[in-house]
Amino acid sequence: MGRRFLSTIKGKIIVYVTLVMVISTAVNLYFTNRDVGQAMLVTQEKSARNILHSFYLVIREDYHQLLTSKRAMILTKRNQLKQKARMIQSVFTGFCTAVAPGDDSRSGIQKALAWINNTSFENIDFYIMDEDFNLISSSNKNMGKGAYRTIEDIKDRKIAEVMQFDNLHHRGDFAIFNTVGENGRSAQVLAFFLPFPPWKYTIGVSVDISGIEAQAQAEKENFIRSLNEYAGRLTITKSGFVCMVGADDTILIPPPDLGENTTKDIIRCIKEKTGIQQILTTDIPDISEIRYVARLDNGGSRTMIIYSTYFRPLKWYTGVVIPLNEINAAAKQLVVRQSIIIGLMCIVGIIAVFVLVSRISKPLTLLSHYARRLPRRDLSKPLPEDSPIDELIKKHKDEVGALAASFVLMRRELNKNIQNLVQGTTARLRMESELNIAREIQLGMVPKTFPFFPDHSEFDLYATLTPAKEVGGDLYDFFLIDEDRLCFTLGDVSEKGVPSALFMVVIRTLIRTLSEKMESPGIVMEKINEILSADNPRSMFVKLVIGILNFRTGEILYANGGHNPPVVMPCNSECYFKKGDDQPVVGAVPGISYTDISLRLAPQDSFFLYTDGVNEAMDADFKQFSSERQLAVLEFNKKNSAEQVINAVLDAVRKHAGNAVQSDDIAMLMIKYQGSDFI
Repeated sequence: MGRRFLSTIKGKIIVYVTLVMVISTAVNLYFTNRDVGQAMLVTQEKSARNILHSFYLVIREDYHQLLTSKRAMILTKRNQLKQKARMIQSVFTGFCTAVAPGDDSRSGIQKALAWINNTSFENIDFYIMDEDFNLISSSNKNMGKGAYRTIEDIKDRKIAEVMQFDNLHHRGDFAIFNTVGENGRSAQVLAFFLPFPPWKYTIGVSVDISGIEAQAQAEKENFIRSLNEYAGRLTITKSGFVCMVGADDTILIPPPDLGENTTKDIIRCIKEKTGIQQILTTDIPDISEIRYVARLDNGGSRTMIIYSTYFRPLKWYTGVVIPLNEINAAAKQLVVRQSIIIGLMCIVGIIAVFVLVSRISKPLTLLSHYARRLPRRDLSKPLPEDSPIDELIKKHKDEVGALAASFVLMRRELNKNIQNLVQGTTARLRMESELNIAREIQLGMVPKTFPFFPDHSEFDLYATLTPAKEVGGDLYDFFLIDEDRLCFTLGDVSEKGVPSALFMVVIRTLIRTLSEKMESPGIVMEKINEILSADNPRSMFVKLVIGILNFRTGEILYANGGHNPPVVMPCNSECYFKKGDDQPVVGAVPGISYTDISLRLAPQDSFFLYTDGVNEAMDADFKQFSSERQLAVLEFNKKNSAEQVINAVLDAVRKHAGNAVQSDDIAMLMIKYQGSDFI
């Protein structure tokens, strides 16, 4: 029952309409769900980007304040160090110049060192290094003579190399490094080194800046606490949150309690996806989007979208984490409501389609039954005009009525066409039968049994004829004139089909009749031309070759009326086309004279005649076989028998033509002279 219903137009229309409505509903729901979800996702993305941007601005502002404060304190310290170093340099210069001429300079050095050891510089330490950067004097008693030779500054430079007298700039240089303070603890100091050329000393002064770093760290911690308070006041969906982490995985703004593994995965995602931003130099870096599937303790999973950015100066990563299911919840509710509404509309539409299609399919069913019964009627005879569908034309004025009228017209035209087809088929079969008979008659008129002269071994003769249609206009013939001479002919009538075949029969009859009484092929051709041109209403003509072979001497005498030049095939030299005076075709114009052409064949020489169907045979691309290729085939096969040579040419022509239809009749005739003494 189901298959039968689906095979009807009504069933197909209902199924197709139902499929269209269902597909339309599904597509509508899909795109609605996608677009609504995408819109909400875009909204949340904008919100997250705004949050990240605001965090970025706050961090940048506080960082700049922190950096400005630290820089101001450092600059103050730098100025103090420069003043102290230059003061020491000035005092040392005074002691150096106070040495009388001829006195030992060490007295000045001792006085200078005694002065600096007894002078208080408040919170500033001093140290004097010799040319090899060995400590001579220092206010820091915890530092030994060679203590500064291994110290490196925060730029990974060795102090003993860059601050040594020979390498130090005359204006001095600054460095920050860690050293041991008066209390024996490690301290970070800012130092200034200044060269003293007279004694090749290096004057160094330093100040402890650990307090500056501690103050900056305290300000940074206050800054982080304010960021945590700001993050706690934000509302990001139902359970979204802000997370901030440092480069060393220090959690600055902690996420809610999601479990240790989930927290680690979120931090890893934020750092991996935003790590590329470490190479950016713009003030506002790009914001990365990451989707992360969190594994819950109950075995389930939860997809989260993470928007993150990177603040390069502090190497801080900030991320806004939003659960994806909370974004899609509103979209799903809207889709459910639309699904119910569209589903009800789909059911109502299917019912309406069923009622409408049932009304339309009833007359179509009647037309279907009529069409199935129509082939069983005898359409070769006239049919009655009344039928079961005639009432449909009067009852329905719509497409159904037009379709019924088309069925009636089809019935009439089909009946008429079948009657015409029967008559035409009968006539065509009769014509084909007559053409086949004509073909048999035509081919039966030319010699086709070889060797035709088994008693004459002086020559080897072979010929073939392949019409392009049922009957053709090419001809060949040969016969003995007397005991020493052979008459042969080959021609190509201007037209094809039955007229040319009849014209060919007339020509063959004339050649046989006139050749018995005349010695010259040219005279025979003149007589044939006069007879054909005298009564030729269709203006038909023939390209004709008539020749006589004396097989005792090997001499050939022939006349050429507009035909292709024969091919002479010497056994000891290359084949060539035998050219002569161009003479007109036969049967077109009266009063034309034809001259004889003579040549002598040596034993094993050959004489080859052919029509246009050979050298002008075309393939599917309309490319001709060509006279050059024909001559090459003859040259290659000239030592074979006449039958083998003609078959080789015919095979080459057919191979060239391929699947192309034969465009012209093909006729060939070849005489291979064996010699009068051939046994």
